[in-house]
Amino acid sequence: QMYSYTTTGCSVICNSFLIFVIVFTDLKHVGAYRWLLFSFSIVDILISINHTWMFPAAHMTEFGYIFWGYRLLDKSTAVGVMGTLLWCFLFYQSFVLLAFHYVYRYIILVKYVQVYCMFSFSPPWLIFLRANPWRNWITIAVISDLVYGFSICGAIAIGWPPTEASRGAFAPALKEAYGIDLYSDNLPGYLCLTYWV
Repeated sequence: QMYSYTTTGCSVICNSFLIFVIVFTDLKHVGAYRWLLFSFSIVDILISINHTWMFPAAHMTEFGYIFWGYRLLDKSTAVGVMGTLLWCFLFYQSFVLLAFHYVYRYIILVKYVQVYCMFSFSPPWLIFLRANPWRNWITIAVISDLVYGFSICGAIAIGWPPTEASRGAFAPALKEAYGIDLYSDNLPGYLCLTYWV
């Protein structure tokens, strides 16, 4: 827990400082890349706070794996499931941002090639992005993030919440390894991917 508190504190302080620098200084040499850094910082703060709030853990068995939050074990099934789904949603935000990072690098590379190598080809989607960059980038970012994030979480919400079969399969393993009782009065929530029962 001390490690969790320490890393979250460092994440909040360092990322807040980076956000301050990005917002209140004139970084012309960085260009629009600073807003991608800004997004990374926000997501990192949210993931760190959520990580400390729920203290996630995963356990692999021969028939699948289970994912739960240690600090959510005394809560109801619904709270446990929603907390772990929130963690999954925030976790996948880093992949969305990483994809935007590579798209941004591609656009900069194409721009560099066009300027310095006299190469004039531009894909149609790149022309669209350059037409109104702020509006188009933000629109694409929000739509792709929502589609990707909610489709991942939707798939997890459909197939991974607790069932009687999964609770029965995972309860002995968690009781033996961690002393966690999945049949306690509140029936703790978790997510599980069962390969074989």
